[in-house]
Amino acid sequence: MKTPQKADAVVLGAGAVGCAIALQLARSGIAPRVFDRDGIASNASAFAWGGLSAHFGNGVPGPMTEHYRDAIAKHIALYDELSSSASNDWELQPVVSLSLADDETTANQLTADVEWMRSQDFAAEMIDADNLYRLEPAIRDGMVAASLVEAGWELDSNSFTKSIATEAKRGGAIFADGCAVAIETRGSSVNGVKFADGSIIEAPIVIVATGPWTSDIAGVPSLPIKPMKGEIIRLERPGSDLQNRVGFGGFNVGRKPDGSVWAGTYEWDRGFNREVSDEGRNHIMGGVTSYIPSLAGLRTIKTTACLRPVASDGFPIVGASSAADGLFYANGAGKKGILLSPLMAEWTADLVLQEISPPEIVLPSRFEDI
Repeated sequence: MKTPQKADAVVLGAGAVGCAIALQLARSGIAPRVFDRDGIASNASAFAWGGLSAHFGNGVPGPMTEHYRDAIAKHIALYDELSSSASNDWELQPVVSLSLADDETTANQLTADVEWMRSQDFAAEMIDADNLYRLEPAIRDGMVAASLVEAGWELDSNSFTKSIATEAKRGGAIFADGCAVAIETRGSSVNGVKFADGSIIEAPIVIVATGPWTSDIAGVPSLPIKPMKGEIIRLERPGSDLQNRVGFGGFNVGRKPDGSVWAGTYEWDRGFNREVSDEGRNHIMGGVTSYIPSLAGLRTIKTTACLRPVASDGFPIVGASSAADGLFYANGAGKKGILLSPLMAEWTADLVLQEISPPEIVLPSRFEDI
């Protein structure tokens, strides 16, 4: 048996949430050991679109609106803080979103959305077809109106995650590959983590940020989290159009800073299948060419697939586990994982270090089996 090593804290998962937690802990004087079975930013955080929005999503309108806004503010503050750092290269930028309507019923729905957004001080308006086509002439004929929202941001999720990991390392965090298989306990408290290679890291604090793979770890109560698959197609399209994010029928298209045009996506339950598929590609291309026909036939630069960890009620799970003192969760944020990562990290660090509870809406105690 290998001799156990010791750590102040162990973070399981090196996606955006796990890396952000490592940074928060390191800045608070705790040197965490961070483990991931596949490496830093190797799953959903590597391939996410990187959208940061508070004007739509689960819990909007509703209890998550202000949390999403808070998270955007934290991203901007962190980006500004690290602006002189070599690791700060995640291309944070504001974006304009267009949602299209090709009939009056949809236009009325968008109008109601805009009215709500404006009541919450989001920059939003309805535009007519003439103004829409002046903005994006590649959109097919037949649109009657669109909503235009200037309230969102985007970043490169892969670069963002790796950048904050670099900052965490500078603060003393240690990153390593490792597949956790069991939580070690002593009495009613956490004592550490056992890994697939037989090694054990002893620590009084273990934070589970492993996405949908949480159920693989013995000693962690079953979390109601599903892996929801999505794909994004990166297309080569000369020119400078599609600077806006154009959405219709559940699909989205937009040009990224490197000039590529991204098209996506869907949310399917395919278990733990992370493979790029003809089914997914055909679904996405059928959707986006239905409103931007000129996307058909373009060269595909790359297609990515990932699994988003989605809690059964759509809200993240952040808080202490009832299974053992010192065991914590930071998981289940789904499509909002990149957005919420700095906020989930703050909630987790406040709980671990100061016993300040996260908002009730994200606490694991809302699920009876935890």
